[in-house]
Amino acid sequence: MEQIRTGQDIDRRDLFENPTTAFRPSAYWFWHSIPTEEVCHAQLVDFKQKGIGTILIQARLAMSRDDYLSPAYLVAYRAAAGIAAKLGLKLGIYDDYNWISGHAGGRTVVDRDDLRERHLFWMSSGDPRGEISGIHPPFTRKMGSDIFEWQYEGGRVEWCEWMVASALLHSSGEVGSLDEIVDVTTQTSVVRSDGVSCTYAFGGEIKDGQTITVFISARSTTSRLINYLLPEAAERFIDVGLDPLVEALGDLVPDPVGLVFYDQPAAGFYKWDQISGSLGNSLLFASTLPDAVLQNTGQPFAKTLLALLRNVGPDTLRLRAQFYAAYSALMNDAFSGTLRRWAERRGIALTGHEILPHISSWALNGGFTSIDPRVALAVDFFGIDAYRHETTVDSNNFVAQLAPKLGDSVARSNGRSRCVVETYASAERTPVRAAGQWELTLETMRAQAIRLYCLGTRQFLWHGVYQTDGRDNDPTPFTNPRFDFAPGINFEPWWGYHDLFSQETARISAFIEPATPRTPVAILYPLHTAFAEGPRHGHATHIGAWCEGLLARRCDFMFVSEADLAKARIEDGQMLVSGLVFDALILPSVTVLETKKTVQALETFRAAGGVVWSSGDRLSTVCDATDPVAAVVSTHIDRMPGGSDIDALLAGLPPSGPVITGRPADRLWQWVGYEDNGWWRIVLFNDGAAALESEIFFNDGFDCEVWSATTGKIEEAAAFSQLTVTLEAQEARCLRLRQATHGGAGDGQLSNQPALDPARAVSLVDGWSFAPGANAAFVPISVETGWETQGFADLSGTGIYRLALEIGDEADWFLELPDVATVVAASLDGRQIDRRGWRPYRFALGRLRPGVHSLELRVANTAANRYYANTPYLGDTADKSGLSAVPKLIPLTH
Repeated sequence: MEQIRTGQDIDRRDLFENPTTAFRPSAYWFWHSIPTEEVCHAQLVDFKQKGIGTILIQARLAMSRDDYLSPAYLVAYRAAAGIAAKLGLKLGIYDDYNWISGHAGGRTVVDRDDLRERHLFWMSSGDPRGEISGIHPPFTRKMGSDIFEWQYEGGRVEWCEWMVASALLHSSGEVGSLDEIVDVTTQTSVVRSDGVSCTYAFGGEIKDGQTITVFISARSTTSRLINYLLPEAAERFIDVGLDPLVEALGDLVPDPVGLVFYDQPAAGFYKWDQISGSLGNSLLFASTLPDAVLQNTGQPFAKTLLALLRNVGPDTLRLRAQFYAAYSALMNDAFSGTLRRWAERRGIALTGHEILPHISSWALNGGFTSIDPRVALAVDFFGIDAYRHETTVDSNNFVAQLAPKLGDSVARSNGRSRCVVETYASAERTPVRAAGQWELTLETMRAQAIRLYCLGTRQFLWHGVYQTDGRDNDPTPFTNPRFDFAPGINFEPWWGYHDLFSQETARISAFIEPATPRTPVAILYPLHTAFAEGPRHGHATHIGAWCEGLLARRCDFMFVSEADLAKARIEDGQMLVSGLVFDALILPSVTVLETKKTVQALETFRAAGGVVWSSGDRLSTVCDATDPVAAVVSTHIDRMPGGSDIDALLAGLPPSGPVITGRPADRLWQWVGYEDNGWWRIVLFNDGAAALESEIFFNDGFDCEVWSATTGKIEEAAAFSQLTVTLEAQEARCLRLRQATHGGAGDGQLSNQPALDPARAVSLVDGWSFAPGANAAFVPISVETGWETQGFADLSGTGIYRLALEIGDEADWFLELPDVATVVAASLDGRQIDRRGWRPYRFALGRLRPGVHSLELRVANTAANRYYANTPYLGDTADKSGLSAVPKLIPLTH
């Protein structure tokens, strides 16, 4: 069917065919030492050729801290940016050394001890004397001595300026109200202290049945991390860490250097021998905190502190929520706000990501389970994102997870859409997480990228590409670049195929861009419940259960904040907010809300015909209300939501747009969105090892265009009443459709599978020879098992298979490779046929005449077998390499 193309349609088609850097993969460029200009040029040219659009230079732990921001470093940085500009690459400023933004490689606190992190510690006891001792950061210690010595001068955790912040006398048992708590701060003092502990003494009487809880602040003398509650710390960080980079770059800002990227700003997550109560780590402390808390809670700072640890009566949850809201707001503005204001003065964009405790998980706190995220920039995601110009999140390993979906949600709440997703690999076959995954395949990373796009990602950010591949026979994490959260993808044998990944995934992202996602379900992000209840409360796991259950049924969703609900419009039983339309709202074990405006919004939505469900614990506290909480939900489930619950919820929602089915359902990923001109966009992805079928229905018929992410070509619309799409293993499809504009539509089939004749298939079992490299001698080899079992266990690279291929019948022949580890290029009679980086490994050889032809397959594996040799990271067996199933020659049917 001939389609009328508007100017906007043409722009969108051009963007799909040739995606800009906003959609192309980006990468951290790990600098392990100061590179020469020749190295910069060679690597940047390589990155450009492989389809990467944006580079962020990151100085890693292998580089001396003395070299970071040195004159030689700045000269190399400027040279690299200049080369990137000539190549058409974009560059972003990664804002610190290694990670944890704010320390500037330790420079921020040099001669400014007042900016080092200061924390609150506490102890509860029936004794008038007590101590704070054994302070340690287990989160950091677990990463090893090199990380510890980077963060702490001399590898020591030491403290000074011990001061009593508050002391409270209260019942050892139940505390009925704040009136029962006695503030005895003025009677309590530090009587002895050194670099690792302090002793305090209370000068009054502690009666039977009473306990004293003492909060003591101390400033670290050795930590290079800053106090994120102090705006002057962020200002100093800018002076010594960011301004030198921007000034060295000069006229290269803001193009090609258009952004600054921050990474996990957070002080140490400390524990100590006397820690108790519901707060799992020490709190940052600054002199501005008590007034901020008083203004938000209406209660004295000292008494509010006690509410963080234990029940203090009916106001406990409210006080906790309001305390952390004040604490987070102070931290957000002191650090993120200062950075944003600086970025805007410099004319560049601010992006980056905070700590995401849900990383690699769907549960809200299923990732970094050892920390209490309330003490860091790690809970108020909607508030933090308001300071960014572009949303970025962090993701770990190669599974679907919460980060991109929450990232897209906060972006839309703040007037943007979609997000950048940094993806790093931590080891899964060794407890040394930084050893990474040199065994990563191109197929695995491509599948993850497509999942991420379906979940709200615009740009895939690699962690990372390496300047060097490090040293042999040294398993040390971090300081040997080889084991710095591997892989450095440019040192993988399959790196030469990365352009295939870059082009296809960028087009999928560009295809999604013009459309609004179909999201019938909203999930309330329970910020004040998270503040009040802490990370182990049921809201965290209930979020995970709802997300996974909805996705399993291919129902998209988005998170909304309380502020979103306050500004939502209710029309025809639907909620319109952040540019999205919702039919239902879920409260995942929500016990605390910030404001009664949220309750009113829920009641209005429900009264208008909207669906409101809740699960787990019931709502009990609204921070600005004194009256009992009224019922605001249509349906409540006391337990964790199960499949039947989610089925019942979805059965009550009105249909909208195309209907998509798939068999088997658990392997079909989809993204569905609508344009403002009546067209719908669909991405389908078979995340499995065998073909599947998907059926599409839309009203009484529809026009459908096929947009090929592989080639960039677009097929003109054809009309269907029903369309069956066959997806081969790992195949992705982009379809654009609208209600049919004319009759005559019939059922249709869409498949990339050629019509092969399996009855005439020829198994190519015998006669293969193999060379472990371009200049090596050929030896006989079996194709029924990988080369790692045939004397080449340490070979990581490209192996060459050759076969004298005898053709008996003239036909159009296809070569099928059932199992390849991991990428392959096929040549016939000296001419390259094609390259494949993932399944299906099928090659169209063309029409072949009878006779003998020369077939060559160049197969590249991963770097694991070489790089893990002589380390504890290899495992019990070598990784699969090469061909491990018999190739087949199959003709087209007559």
